[in-house]
Amino acid sequence: MKRRTLWVALACVWIAFWTLPLQASPQAATKSSLRVLLVSHNPEAPQVPFADMATERTWELYRERAAAWKALLDQHFESVRLVYGPDYTADMSNAVDVTLFDARPKPLRPSGTVLDPITGQETYQPAQYLPDDFDRPALMIAENSPLIGEPLGLKLDWL
Repeated sequence: MKRRTLWVALACVWIAFWTLPLQASPQAATKSSLRVLLVSHNPEAPQVPFADMATERTWELYRERAAAWKALLDQHFESVRLVYGPDYTADMSNAVDVTLFDARPKPLRPSGTVLDPITGQETYQPAQYLPDDFDRPALMIAENSPLIGEPLGLKLDWL
């Protein structure tokens, strides 16, 4: 019984070994018809977090990010549009099925402190990058999740 189980397991591994690469090949896959908007870093002026501590390699990688993401997405989606963070406006997301945020747009409201009208206490208010009524499908990459999402009330960095 144990020998038969071993042979079945080996046969499954052998079949997977020879068939999975065929399924993963770009020629075998069809592109999705989803329209994608990629909001990414301008290679001339990337938004590098903690820029004062970034190495030259970090800057190099951020300058290459937009082209690398675009090339990857073009392999899997029929329609991919690239826009740099500062050039993005929320109405651009209305023309696509999903927006990928790899960079932040210009803030609609800058960060700062505000006075509570009732208590008079100062509280910190983060920058807001999307309007309160933004309801389009979006994926936010890395530090963009809390920076873009939390001002809208999204609990993206609460894990």
